[in-house]
Amino acid sequence: MGALVVEARDAGSRRVTSYQVVDGQQRLTTFQLFLVAAHDYAMRIEFQKTAERIRGFLFNDRAHLMENPEIEILKVWPTKHDRVIFRDILKLNRDELRKKYSRHFYVWQDRIYSYRTVPNLLGAYGFFYDRIKNAVETDELEDDFAEIGYNEQNLSPTNSEVMETRLDAIWEGLIEEFKVVEIKLEEGDDAQVIFETLNERGEPLLAADLVRNNIFHRADAQDESAEKLFEEHWAPFEDPFWSEMEKQGRYRKPRIEFFLANFISGKIASEITLSKLFSEYKAFLKQMGKTPSTGYSRVEDELIDLARYGSIYKTLIERSEADPLGRLASRLNVWDVTTVFPLVLRLWAQVDLDDEEKEDCLEILLSFIVRRAVCNLTTKNYNKFFHSAVRHLDDNGWSRRELTNFLTIQDADTARFPTNEEFHRSWLFQPVYENLQPSRVRFVLDCLEGSKRGKYQEIINLGGDLSIEHVLPIEWREHWPLEDGLRPADEDFAQALYSSENEDTIAARIFRRNRVLHTFGNLTLVTRPLNSSVRNSGFVAKRAALVEHSLLRLNQEISQKEEWGEQQIEERGKDLLSLALELWPYPDR
Repeated sequence: MGALVVEARDAGSRRVTSYQVVDGQQRLTTFQLFLVAAHDYAMRIEFQKTAERIRGFLFNDRAHLMENPEIEILKVWPTKHDRVIFRDILKLNRDELRKKYSRHFYVWQDRIYSYRTVPNLLGAYGFFYDRIKNAVETDELEDDFAEIGYNEQNLSPTNSEVMETRLDAIWEGLIEEFKVVEIKLEEGDDAQVIFETLNERGEPLLAADLVRNNIFHRADAQDESAEKLFEEHWAPFEDPFWSEMEKQGRYRKPRIEFFLANFISGKIASEITLSKLFSEYKAFLKQMGKTPSTGYSRVEDELIDLARYGSIYKTLIERSEADPLGRLASRLNVWDVTTVFPLVLRLWAQVDLDDEEKEDCLEILLSFIVRRAVCNLTTKNYNKFFHSAVRHLDDNGWSRRELTNFLTIQDADTARFPTNEEFHRSWLFQPVYENLQPSRVRFVLDCLEGSKRGKYQEIINLGGDLSIEHVLPIEWREHWPLEDGLRPADEDFAQALYSSENEDTIAARIFRRNRVLHTFGNLTLVTRPLNSSVRNSGFVAKRAALVEHSLLRLNQEISQKEEWGEQQIEERGKDLLSLALELWPYPDR
């Protein structure tokens, strides 16, 4: 059954010798469920001797000599998330278990519902119990037994001696014939390296499990109550929320590993290697310990810090509109700038900043990201840049003023905060529809629509099925002549590629039109069916469709125009720019 990797915990004179399981927790837990199912079946058919023999592999004896018998009595403890139901399965008899979890048992049969519809541990226990019962009482071992069920009244029980022989053969097969290689780690052994060497093609070891084991190993060594610390500070990390798989960049990992990476990165203001997360965590503790003011004097202090940052990170991920941090996270999600998370975590964790100043700082960061995107500036090296911001704030104090100073003194293309003048030029003349992803253009238009709604208008969330519409269509040649009604020839379009906007030629007029075609002044939101129906239509037809079908303020204003061309696009662009400057302002130093 492969290698079982364990790490010894310090044992007191009255404490049962115990080990943290680095690898093999699922196998050990499954073995225990198999054995307790055999035990409960033996009790059901009154094989007391067999049940007592099995019990020795489930429980430690001499509870009266134990320091904490409630915990030490069990041979194996699973993770905190599963502990209550695991303890019930082992400690309650079959009738008591059925009474407590009656909603998972059939009313007229001593069976648990389909194993896929009940809690995993209870489902596994029910599976083993039914298979053992079937193997002992019949000659059939059908593979599909667990799925098709059986009628207890149709069983053909054998004599008691044969049944006992079969039952003993089943559970003793696990105890005597299954081979497990036990590896006990010593001080200095790297559990992650050992695991990866043994299990190169298997399921990768979670760095979070190694971090957890390391934390509680050190708690034992410092005589801090590991059980109490687990219950008070680590237990929230056992919630299924943290085991959800996520993808960031080239990595696909459980959510808790991305949290730990951002936590460490924010603390040390430097990049870390996600694939070596456990080693990075140990290095982080060592680095923190070199500075008494930042180090942890107790394991409990370390866990309190992790829990506090974990709560902040969870808010970032859940993106609740009811929370200011969640709202920012929701908007940041569109721009896919998770590299700012270490900075945001540190910012939101500052106890000396009030919530209003923290929210101001978040808005400044969002303005920085949106403005740079609209100006088509690179996101390359954002990770290093935001780490530099953390270092600056650590050195100069965490405040809105210092964040603003840091962001506005940058002059490199990879880091500068676009001024109003640069933002103005890009807004009016950059082809944002081509430069930005559609979801980001949609985000900007959503925000503009929201800002146009005053206190007398309904506040609504725009549906996710709205699409981006060019009022002046991309294919405008057929229905959109130039201002004087002129329809350019093919050669005019060819020459437009090499024209200047200052020339007085047909080609230059085409150039000027195409320059504003993909700007915000020409973009709006409509439903997908409406988009398809008016795609390349002339302005009269589009205006009529907007009047009849659209409720958006953006479209109501367009429908009030008598005509639509370059002049109207630039005028609307300037109108929307005034809103954008309020939504994403340049910070006042």
